Formats: sequence, C-alpha cells, structure tokens
Amino acid sequence: MTATSPAPALTEPGGLTDAEVADRVARGLTNGGNEGPVRSVKDIVRANVMTRFNAILAVLLGVIIIVGPVQDGLFGVVLVLNTAIGILQELRARSTLAKLELLDRTPNRRPDEPRAWRKDEYPD
Repeated sequence: MTATSPAPALTEPGGLTDAEVADRVARGLTNGGNEGPVRSVKDIVRANVMTRFNAILAVLLGVIIIVGPVQDGLFGVVLVLNTAIGILQELRARSTLAKLELLDRTPNRRPDEPRAWRKDEYPD
C-alpha cells in the first residue's frame, strides 16, 4: 500500500470472507510483522568478542602476562569493558527496535477516514 492509495473499506462486523482475505493477502495488505534481521544474543556476543581490536589486545595481554609484570597488563580491563559496552549497547538497541516494531503494527487509517467505534466506546 502506498501513501496515495486509498485504504481498504471498512468491513461488516462479521469480518472478512475467505475470498476477501485471499485478495488482501495477494495484494500484500496483511498485518504480519516484519521479521527483520534480528540477531540472537549468541550472535551479538560472538560479534562483539571476536573483533580485530580484541584479538590484538588479547595477544598483547598474553605477552605482557608471560614476559612482564602483571600490573602492565591492566589494559586488559579495556578489553573487557569494550566488549561489555558493545554487547549492552546492541542488546538495548535490539530491545528498542522490538518496541518500535510493535508501534508499526498498529492498524493503518487515514486521518480523514472515520473511525469505526464499537458500541461500548462512543466518545463523550
């Protein structure tokens, strides 16, 4: 449905017939959710742990632990914090996108189109 195409007419309270449903499905006028690219938590953790930056820091941390004093390896904290912050940010973004997707699922109605009120919800 494009912005200029008219909205489907309101149906009778009994609902759509099977033929009307098939017609609307064929035209792509369904309320199905858009299952976009949603990454699992496992994929998010893997993507944030397995980075070049973390690999370089891990190798350097290993060398420092083997060769030098342990206090020189405190930059390993940056390695852990960088990974944790990346994971948390992506999980929060995923949650926000899921909430926004719910808003997108609301019924489409033009502002000039009359609202179909139920008997128990007439405006005062």
